[in-house]
Amino acid sequence: MNYNTEKILGLLIDGVSEIKEVESIGISGSKIEIPKAGEGDIDVFIYCDEIPKLEKRKAAVDKLGNLLQERKFNVFEGGHWGTGDFVLINGIETWLMYFTIDETIQNTNLILSGEYLDKLDNYYYPIGRCAMLKNITILYDRNKFLASLKEKLFDYPEELAQKLVQYHLEELSDVEDLERAVARKDVLFYHFALELAIDHFLQALFAMNKIYFPSRKRTISFIKNFRVKPEDCEDKLLEVVRLGACADNINKSYELWAILINEIVTLKY
Repeated sequence: MNYNTEKILGLLIDGVSEIKEVESIGISGSKIEIPKAGEGDIDVFIYCDEIPKLEKRKAAVDKLGNLLQERKFNVFEGGHWGTGDFVLINGIETWLMYFTIDETIQNTNLILSGEYLDKLDNYYYPIGRCAMLKNITILYDRNKFLASLKEKLFDYPEELAQKLVQYHLEELSDVEDLERAVARKDVLFYHFALELAIDHFLQALFAMNKIYFPSRKRTISFIKNFRVKPEDCEDKLLEVVRLGACADNINKSYELWAILINEIVTLKY
């Protein structure tokens, strides 16, 4: 009998939900979107009283037999992505990431209080975890842990927005590397400095709009729907990058960037 990816994923979720320690399971995104093989992966977030032993996790996966083309366990342990197991479903990489509920609550509270105002290791955005949890699709929720967390995250804390905006606008005021790159017409150095500056710009802009910054993916699509933003923000950002790719146009790129910075600093939110 042939099973499509959604059916196999459902069987996998059913198996994992039967593990005693598992309380809640969700998939990132506001709806289940199954990617094509090679075009994306499936992230399954699993919240537990305590991380189930390897034997239990392995048993839940092994129930699916040859419906899975590949499986690996303890690919990573601890850290930002929990304890991670990997399976391949019809060529689609699927990650099972286990977290404890206590750790998740503590981490979320720290993020919301403004403890983490910037990205961490290898472009991990703590605030992005709040974005994921707010929009997570709940597949299993024994005691309504995920439902209550989503409710808690529904309103963006005003104090958090103020802390993020202040921090990132202060970082934007440091233009030494940008100006040095412009003076030298050094394209690669300019883009290094500009990348850092754009990151601060985006995080400030998302905070002004009371949107948890998810990551650097699909940024322009988000900005198009923002109420608070500089005039023609999306077009100006893209033009800053385009002009900065040529040594002869670096000055024009930086002039336009300076206009964007002046505008975001004066925005009311």
